[in-house]
Amino acid sequence: MLFGMTPTPRILGPCAHPTQSVATARIEAALLKVAALVAEEPAFAPIFERLEAELAAAVKKEKRLSEAQRRARALLAQKAMRATSSATCSSDAPLPYRSRSSR
Repeated sequence: MLFGMTPTPRILGPCAHPTQSVATARIEAALLKVAALVAEEPAFAPIFERLEAELAAAVKKEKRLSEAQRRARALLAQKAMRATSSATCSSDAPLPYRSRSSR
């Protein structure tokens, strides 16, 4: 982990999915509460629509970051594979039974 960075806490509430961030879970919970208000009073509709937009943006951001994290891990794994294979399979590596003078 980089210096000064702390992991994002993931608190699971009754409607939170393990892959959801706290922000997304809170927006969903608020959306459900406001949906009940809109059902009784249409004046709350703008708040409901705003929460829908916020939820869509949060989900999109989570997917984008998750995909970037997946690509970063794949790149690191690929780099590790190259480093390992080049050290053990390289034809440039000296043979243990040859002396320096016979090359």
